[in-house]
Amino acid sequence: MLTPIIIFIFGLIWGSFLNVTAYRLITQESIGGRSKCPHCTCQIAWYDNIPLLSWLILGGKCRSCTQPISILYPLIELLTGVLFVLLYLKMMPECPAYFLFFSALLIT
Repeated sequence: MLTPIIIFIFGLIWGSFLNVTAYRLITQESIGGRSKCPHCTCQIAWYDNIPLLSWLILGGKCRSCTQPISILYPLIELLTGVLFVLLYLKMMPECPAYFLFFSALLIT
């Protein structure tokens, strides 16, 4: 029963990566580098970059400038985590292929 929890956590982390990738593709920024606030451009510390949890702890605001961070970030992370678990439970042998397919759909 531990496996779905691990898959969910992996989905949260992957959803966070997809958020950053989609944002940087739209703004034509480099994919590499640390995460930063879209308002004040301060780098986000690792402890403020924990998928879903940090957004909830900080009340959906940047620690540096207190500007709101879009609810889309935690929603995408949560959606990715839940969908990865569902894919794992329903299509276990093929789930890595579905993870990649879903990721591509989410970014575009």
